[in-house]
Amino acid sequence: MPARSYSQRMNDRVDSAAAAATDERAAGAGICPRCGRDAPIVYRGVVPSCTACGAVRVPLSGASVNLAGKPARVGGAFATFLGILVLVLGEGFALAIGLLAFALTTPGVALGLSLPIALASLVFGVLLLGGGRRLGRAGRAAETGIREQALLALAAERGGITADDGARVLGTTPRDADALLTALAKREPERLGVDIDDQGVIWFRPAVVRIGRDAATFAGGNERGAGGVRIDATDPRERDEQDLQGDGWSESEAAKGAKGRG
Repeated sequence: MPARSYSQRMNDRVDSAAAAATDERAAGAGICPRCGRDAPIVYRGVVPSCTACGAVRVPLSGASVNLAGKPARVGGAFATFLGILVLVLGEGFALAIGLLAFALTTPGVALGLSLPIALASLVFGVLLLGGGRRLGRAGRAAETGIREQALLALAAERGGITADDGARVLGTTPRDADALLTALAKREPERLGVDIDDQGVIWFRPAVVRIGRDAATFAGGNERGAGGVRIDATDPRERDEQDLQGDGWSESEAAKGAKGRG
């Protein structure tokens, strides 16, 4: 084997350093160095893994499925508990002060002592309850967003997933995963489609790309080779116009043809 020159060795070192820097930037940006997808991580015990390809990731290198939204939800629960406590204790203390002052003095003095305490506790209690409710909603929205991102990355990596695949990645039940995937497919049909294979298994795949009148292919491909029927959620008139244009019609002719069909 011929000896490598000094310049070749230096070029190899530069390439290795550049690759390491690229991997480090990708890990810091939440992108998996192995599959190159912007996929969250999931902790299995103490080992962080990519939700798309399953490769081991650097801890805290991206959003975590296990921890998504939990700080906000815990903060919301604490704020709600504190708001209830302020309301109960504040109103009870105001009532006790009012009754004691009423027994010792006039009703006006009792009202003047108890009313500010009651109003202050009511205002702070309501503010804490409202803040806790908002934090809880924000935490649930963050958790749902991270889970949907993980499912989309997994579907793009594999070409199609079932509810069981989603449940294994998210660490939840197949029923919850199916509900999440179905809601995502209904809300964003351009990103995730649904079809059923010959065995009746429901598959969630990347968006469908229509070619011509009767042809359809799955973006990302079907690595498992399962055939099926695509459930297309687009408007029928839009599909007619796309079919007419795909057959070589001009835009005006396609509009006339679609109008004639209507």
